Amino acid sequence: MTNNASTEILNDILETLIDSTHGYEKAAEIAERTTFKNFFSRRAASRRAMATAVREEIAKSGGTPESDGTILASAHRVFMNLSAALQDNDEAAIEAVETGEEYLRKKFEKALTRDELSVSAKTLLRNYQGELRADGRLIDHLEEATA
Repeated sequence: MTNNASTEILNDILETLIDSTHGYEKAAEIAERTTFKNFFSRRAASRRAMATAVREEIAKSGGTPESDGTILASAHRVFMNLSAALQDNDEAAIEAVETGEEYLRKKFEKALTRDELSVSAKTLLRNYQGELRADGRLIDHLEEATA
């Protein structure tokens, strides 16, 4: 187990958390209902806090944290803009964050199976897994509310 491998895995997670933050911020912009806007804004703040904790873990292990999200996420946000223009904004926002959350949960699960990930990094990610699952359930409820 090397710090470099663990840092690489965490940086991959960090990029996705940054993407998630931006996605929630965009969802808050395009949502019509105040309750949805507030939910998405709170989730953006939560993802920002997770990203900060992952950055600190990377730095603690001697690595250099990534500072931006992925190119794919930028493309996804462009799609969200187009999607919102073509349909109900609440539905578009919920669909987009639901896709992003599923992707993030899978990233966490995959990272936690990696032997190269340090024990402290695994502990950090496991601590956030429950929140990710709960957010997924809340998004499902939001989706039902727009149906």
